[in-house]
Amino acid sequence: MELSDIFLTLVGLIIAMLGWFMSRLADTVNKLEQNMTNCQTNMPKDYVLKVDHKSDLAEIKTLISEQSKKIDQIWKSLRVDK
Repeated sequence: MELSDIFLTLVGLIIAMLGWFMSRLADTVNKLEQNMTNCQTNMPKDYVLKVDHKSDLAEIKTLISEQSKKIDQIWKSLRVDK
């Protein structure tokens, strides 16, 4: 074998390894894109919007406040009778 044959063989091996690496990289990028698409599709189903959370929390606080007032009224009525 001549030196040029060895050189061309090495260049061919390097190109083949780079091709394999680029193929793996492209597959990984495609999987990542698919994962991101799935996340964007399922996000409204899996998570609560901040606005919705705030409104629900405000409603819960209002209900607790009303119940607290009712309990205070009951306690006052029980203390007055004694």
